[in-house]
Amino acid sequence: MLALLVGGGLLPGAVATASADTSTRYVDINNASCSDTAAGTGTQAEPYCTLQAAVDAAQPGDTVSVSGFGEYPATTVTTSGTSGEPVTIEGGFTVAGLTFAGVHDVALRAGSLTLSAGSVRVQDSDDLTIDRFDFNGAEDAPTIAVSGSSSDLTISRDYFNPSDEDSPVISVGAGVRHTVVTTNDIDEGEYADRDIVLDGAVDTAVTSNNLGGLTDLVAIDGASTGTTVENNGFDRGRIEVSADSTATTTIGYNLYYPRAGGAAYRWAGTDYSEVAPFQAATGQGSHDIVAGTASTAKGFQWYGEGNPGIDSADANAPGELSSDILGYPRVDDPLTADTGTDPGYFDRGANEQRNPFAVGYPEVSSNRIAVGATVTVTPHDTNPWGTTVSRTYDFGDGTPEVTSTAASVRHTYTELPGGDGRVVITVDTDAPPGALAWERQLVLYIAPQAPFAADIDVYAQDASKPLAVSVTDRALQTDPFELGSCRIDFGDGTPATTGNYSCQDLQHTYAKAGTYTVHATEDDLGGRTSSTTAKVTVGPVFVSTSPTRILDTRTGLGASKGQVASGGVVHLKVNGAGPVTNATSVLLNVTVTRSTAGGYVTAYPGGASRPTSSVLNYAKGRTVANLVTLPIGPDGTVSLFHSGGSADLVADVEGYTTLTPGTGQGDVLVDEGDEWKLLDTRGDKARGLPALGKVAAHSSLTFTALPRIGVQGSSEYGATSVVLDVAETGATASSYVTAYRPGDAVPTASNLNFGAGETRAAMVVVPVDAQGRVSLYNNAGAVHLIASIEGFYTPFGPQAQPVNKPLHPITPVRVLDTRSGIGGPKGVITSRGGVQVKVAGVAGIPSNATGVLVNLTAVGASANGYLAAYDSDVSTLNFMAGRTTAVLTYAPLKNGRLVIQNASDTVNAVADVEGYYTS
Repeated sequence: MLALLVGGGLLPGAVATASADTSTRYVDINNASCSDTAAGTGTQAEPYCTLQAAVDAAQPGDTVSVSGFGEYPATTVTTSGTSGEPVTIEGGFTVAGLTFAGVHDVALRAGSLTLSAGSVRVQDSDDLTIDRFDFNGAEDAPTIAVSGSSSDLTISRDYFNPSDEDSPVISVGAGVRHTVVTTNDIDEGEYADRDIVLDGAVDTAVTSNNLGGLTDLVAIDGASTGTTVENNGFDRGRIEVSADSTATTTIGYNLYYPRAGGAAYRWAGTDYSEVAPFQAATGQGSHDIVAGTASTAKGFQWYGEGNPGIDSADANAPGELSSDILGYPRVDDPLTADTGTDPGYFDRGANEQRNPFAVGYPEVSSNRIAVGATVTVTPHDTNPWGTTVSRTYDFGDGTPEVTSTAASVRHTYTELPGGDGRVVITVDTDAPPGALAWERQLVLYIAPQAPFAADIDVYAQDASKPLAVSVTDRALQTDPFELGSCRIDFGDGTPATTGNYSCQDLQHTYAKAGTYTVHATEDDLGGRTSSTTAKVTVGPVFVSTSPTRILDTRTGLGASKGQVASGGVVHLKVNGAGPVTNATSVLLNVTVTRSTAGGYVTAYPGGASRPTSSVLNYAKGRTVANLVTLPIGPDGTVSLFHSGGSADLVADVEGYTTLTPGTGQGDVLVDEGDEWKLLDTRGDKARGLPALGKVAAHSSLTFTALPRIGVQGSSEYGATSVVLDVAETGATASSYVTAYRPGDAVPTASNLNFGAGETRAAMVVVPVDAQGRVSLYNNAGAVHLIASIEGFYTPFGPQAQPVNKPLHPITPVRVLDTRSGIGGPKGVITSRGGVQVKVAGVAGIPSNATGVLVNLTAVGASANGYLAAYDSDVSTLNFMAGRTTAVLTYAPLKNGRLVIQNASDTVNAVADVEGYYTS
């Protein structure tokens, strides 16, 4: 016999046939030390160069081992073995034809052979075995061709990958006797020719093969005699028996999947697609099954639980083996009735249905525990046959291993491990033969005993969905046990939400803005329960826009054309005007121009009562602007009251708040708690700001407001707009300044209006570009510009939680007037003096407010100067002696108080809150 081994390892169930005292002759054409003639050649160190030389030198009982997967010329084997001492060839190689001529007791076993040309030809040879290897066939030739007076050839447990559409895979010629073709896998795939052809063969058994192709998978003709075809699986193709071969051919116990419209049998020229008509006409096909129509894809279909080929084969068929193509023994499937011959449970085809048992991942009752706790380890196998298996558990703490067949195993950890408390549980399963099984490991952390305290944080999740919140469960990090369950009441009357094991990442969407108290109750896997509460505030988010004019009484935009009379009110439609959509409040830059007398402007929601506070104060004939944040009335309007003489009113939208910003929109304010200077064209050595000189008429100055806007992890990352305090001084002519995003066209709207020689300031909300830059445009004359940052807006998500969120606009409410003693002592603020105004918890502003939008007004100043909000030496409001000047600013609260400092001579101060932020 002659055997072929891959990598020196036998397939499951394989048994070597060479006797213990045989010698091995090595072959490796790729080895530089190889030789066919040197003395002592054939060793592993000095192998033969050709397969021909090795088989010529072989003696009975020798093994020819071919390594290196080399390519060899055509080889003819003429050396025979003896009964019990075969000549064996093993290894993987390519050969241009391999012929066995007039030999006996030769075997090819467990290997891989590629035919670069020709076939494996068996001529006039006896007692040959070709077992357990892969064939890659050549074109224009059969893979195996048996001819002449050959007899007693067994072709078993092999895989065939043919590449020729005109030749059969296995051809058994006239006069060849006692050939057994058993338990092989042959699939012609898309090729149209035949798998096995018997042409005048005698006493041939074709048993338990997987046969696939498009036409005749087994063709019996040439007056073949004594043929049996049993236990095979036919995929797509048919069995064909010619009229001169029918008399002594036996067919039975086969499984068929013919093509749609195709036949399972062709008997003496007649096709049959079903078993019953075939049996009735021929008396053949005993226990055959046509199980269904084949798929169009290559690949056998009779694997898997429930297939009719399971436990239904003829165990006594000629050539039937006790193991399958992979060497696994025949097994009884307990889910399938035994309908084959004794013992009744052999399967049809080359593959035995193996125990489908597969080791799953075991589960530990808790991956984190406190010392002294008990864990339960429960395997989760795929085990439809209900096989009892034994497992060995190593709990990783130095205690003895535990072996058990129980459904779960418990273990108590009595000591703390070192390091980070990590232990590894190892589970080793003794699986049944052929089943999928491997060692599994579980990681467990053991911590000291500690009390359980539920601890959650609820935060707004996404600025594009401002009413949605998400939960962070900090108990995941503090409890020594894993958490087991969570129940959250989000405080709005909706049903409670339950988490699978913790509160982490539970989400909720509120129906309306407000502050809610969230109640959470949690259990851990140590059997403990704890409850806690957290507050969350949800509300509108800010949408920044380029300045867009929606009111100009000079042209009739947004209102009737013509000046507004003294005491007149403009009811301005905001929702639907310009970029404003579904807004709850609006950020307007309001301008008074061409006034016939001094006065003030009061702004308030449409339909509401007019408050006593003002947002803008002006003198006769002057153009004055100020920023104002206003809630929008139910009818979508705001109202502007004008007090003195007649005047034109102008309003430009710079942004708005909304509960429905849409995807990719919506920002929230981030503040750093203090205001700092970014730009001073006069120069500021203390802050490292260069002297750039005055900005000329019709010119723009671009500067960086947010230098870390592109740095991931920075609070500025992805910011969309910035809140600036922009001041001017030293103007040579009356003019205005417009802030805009670099690269955009200069808007027609203005942010800061001033006269020659004045010093004025205004709060500006302006979009930034990708580099975090802002441009300031000067319309006329030359002027110095100063810019300080108060905060910025950024898209908000789980990765960036702002300090203050969200904005709650309110009808302006006065919290300070030093003229009358509202909010503080009556009387002017002294030079270099200051005042602290209680804001949080006052006039409807909640006690948890962290910042306010405040309209700050200077009245009756004895000299030019400025006021600074919060603890800052950067000017917030610049004023001139004797004039009433106002500016809107964002001011963080210090311990709930608004801090105002006077950096000049005496002045009265008025503060009207237009909105607040909560943390």
